Amino acid sequence: MFLFIAILIFFLMHVVVIFWFCQNTPVLTLNTITKLLPLLLTSGYIALFAFAKKINSWPLETVLLTYLGALFLAFCLVLGIVTLTLILKIFHITLPSNLGFLALGIWLIIVLISLHTAAKPPKITNISFDAPNIKQDIKIIFVSDTHFGATVSLKRAKSLKQIIENNKPDLIVFTGDIFETDFKNSIPFAEVFADILPGKKFGVLGNHEYYQGLNNARQSFKKAGINLLENKSENAEGINIIGINDIKTARISRQEFENILRREVKQNKFNLLLTHTPLYFEEAVNNGINLMLSGHNHDGQIWPFNFLVRLTNSYLYGHFKSGQANLFVTAGTFFWGPPIRFLTNNEVVLITLKGAK
Repeated sequence: MFLFIAILIFFLMHVVVIFWFCQNTPVLTLNTITKLLPLLLTSGYIALFAFAKKINSWPLETVLLTYLGALFLAFCLVLGIVTLTLILKIFHITLPSNLGFLALGIWLIIVLISLHTAAKPPKITNISFDAPNIKQDIKIIFVSDTHFGATVSLKRAKSLKQIIENNKPDLIVFTGDIFETDFKNSIPFAEVFADILPGKKFGVLGNHEYYQGLNNARQSFKKAGINLLENKSENAEGINIIGINDIKTARISRQEFENILRREVKQNKFNLLLTHTPLYFEEAVNNGINLMLSGHNHDGQIWPFNFLVRLTNSYLYGHFKSGQANLFVTAGTFFWGPPIRFLTNNEVVLITLKGAK
């Protein structure tokens, strides 16, 4: 059902974009061929994508995913122009009917900006929290949603390693969606991180680890030297680090979530919770969590998609506070699918826990 809806939306985006440009660009006409284009492009795309997956062609997959992102931007631009046209009609203002060339120029600029933004190294976001249960300050690098694979290259993994080493953290935490591939293809990515802070790297499963297969994910995390916390806790640097599997994909209920916390939260310790999808924050607050870290949302990745994401998760991005507890939701270290970011950024979070002096 989900696949059918996704294909239908993809087809409708083609319809809207092609029909609008044909009606608003002097050199284009809405003839039999252009009317068939949405169907031909949609079916051709699906066939090519299946072929790319079958032969494991990451370059072809990257091209196809870039096309998907560019189409989405064109669709949003057209909807924006149509909405503006309707609003202006209320005030008896009519836009020219030949806006196609102008819209095409704007779309190309937006696509180029989005590709450039996604290609940039992740920005460093610094944030600090009081941690009176810790004797000294602790620096934590927080990584999430790297999606290493087809569109996020090994070169980018190495650049992330350099960023981590330059900031000299005491701990590194990963909140899922790290490897967007099977174990065999993840090995070069995992080896990049294997020698960083041995014994001081902790992670949890994201929804994409489930999609790639749990055995693949567990082997990949192990190869990278990341201590995978599956509904359990570990102590490091005086911090009680609790990891819970992806709430949505693992179908963890509120009750089960609270039961895990009641079992794993340690009194008189700083309790740090890692979970991929930012849900059940109030339940975390009520069960002794001091700081919760999550990812998943990518801050929408391609504006205005963030408005749709916010409908399903009110903790879209950034710092949230309730009582003495804090939640930070990262925009993600890289991106998923299309190598495109529009009005969002790749991000690595550097957290300083300020201990009692």
